[in-house]
Amino acid sequence: MARWQLGSRLRRLREAAGIAPPVAAGAIEVSQATLSKIENGRQQIRQLYVRAFASLYGVDDDTLTELLDLAKDANQPEWYVQLASQVPKWFRQYLGYEAAAREIKTYTVELVDGLMQTDDYARGVALASQPDASDIDGYLAVRRGRQQRLLDDDPPRLHTILNEAALRCGFPPDVRRAQLEHLVELADLGHVTLQVLEASAGPHPGMTSGFTLLGFDIEEMATVYLENGRGALYLDAKSDLVSYGWKFDRLADLALTPDASRELLVTLASDL
Repeated sequence: MARWQLGSRLRRLREAAGIAPPVAAGAIEVSQATLSKIENGRQQIRQLYVRAFASLYGVDDDTLTELLDLAKDANQPEWYVQLASQVPKWFRQYLGYEAAAREIKTYTVELVDGLMQTDDYARGVALASQPDASDIDGYLAVRRGRQQRLLDDDPPRLHTILNEAALRCGFPPDVRRAQLEHLVELADLGHVTLQVLEASAGPHPGMTSGFTLLGFDIEEMATVYLENGRGALYLDAKSDLVSYGWKFDRLADLALTPDASRELLVTLASDL
């Protein structure tokens, strides 16, 4: 994802400077095909090349510093690399997207979002899906790694809408209570917005499945993520972004306000 961000930034700077691809490729003595891979985030780029591009495109010192920092990040392994074997191959791409996202909007139907799950809740989900799972600890380690970003100094904005069904799923009372209390704690974070869509809300645009909207510093990287349990779809067409953006906004209108949602979570937890 960092390579993608860097490549996209370099492409936009090249275009803004009016530099043709053959000229840019010649500046670092590579083919146009290699330049295309760099600008599309499919190939690592040395900081020496970043400096050459910056000089050619006439960028200022502050922009050069940002590009060099991004190049450094792009050449570092993601936090989850050592744990990659604990998740399906199709999910590893999402980990990169999520780690780079500046805004995450998600709607879940019968499941508390992974960024908000307690260990016991996540363990129950894993065992229900894969009763013979051999490495629950590794699975939980990945989940904790994802959640840590919410507690970092520069966390993403998270807006989660939970269907009421996700709060009433048949976990043991102590697991449900701890999960509900954890949701209340997260809802109190300034960068987290949590809403509950009650069963009484009636027909709504999220009845068929949950979904996630990912927003990035580079607007054109925005993506809709759809998961089906055995794979995933990544939609970035403008029509899809508009459609799912409307769906999320509509769900937010139908759901309880954040304050009312918090009150419901507290009430449900105290009743257990």
